[in-house]
Amino acid sequence: MSQTTTIPQAVYARYHACYNNNTYRAFSLGLATALGLDERVVRAEMHDERHNKLMNQLTDTAMELVGAEFYAGAGKRLGNALGTFDEHTPNLVNLAAAHLNNFVTEDQPWVARQKIAHLATLALAEHARRVLVQTLDHAALLPGWHGITPYYWLRACSLLVQAAEIVLRDDPSESYLVEKFSGCLQSLTMGTGEVVRYGNSSPALLRFYEQLTAAQDGRDSDGSH
Repeated sequence: MSQTTTIPQAVYARYHACYNNNTYRAFSLGLATALGLDERVVRAEMHDERHNKLMNQLTDTAMELVGAEFYAGAGKRLGNALGTFDEHTPNLVNLAAAHLNNFVTEDQPWVARQKIAHLATLALAEHARRVLVQTLDHAALLPGWHGITPYYWLRACSLLVQAAEIVLRDDPSESYLVEKFSGCLQSLTMGTGEVVRYGNSSPALLRFYEQLTAAQDGRDSDGSH
């Protein structure tokens, strides 16, 4: 079935009524910068497949927001893509949201805002995971418990972020989700153990470590968890 027959003309009309060329070009320029491209790409004097693909995804997401069922899931795909731009991700998310907010109409505006929030959360979660992994590379070089504890706690955070991404992507793999939670709990326990043994062994922290250890022991003794 063609896009023309799938998408009602009223949806196209709604899209064009909401379209803002200024916010569109702002995202285009930010994307070109993130890709290391010449500004001529933005002025359509030069072709770049990567740039065109992301701009099309932005348009697809806007179409989804104004009710084009053909583009269902476009926002999620855009969020996945924006999460891969490392230090440029936060700016690209802000520019994308600024453009997509133009397409929040009076007809169920909360639905559109939720979709924008979903793609932004997905992109920034992946950005956070990548930053945490990069931080681990540095923390691993720190000596003693002052380095080991942050390393394991940061690793626990990265695994928890991965678990959040599984939910945001509607991944049906429960075993993968449990695997991330298990690794998170193990890392949290190991990092806290370093503090208790070599650093701050306050009663409150010791109790917390004992609770973590008990949780680990309970999981290990029950082969199904």
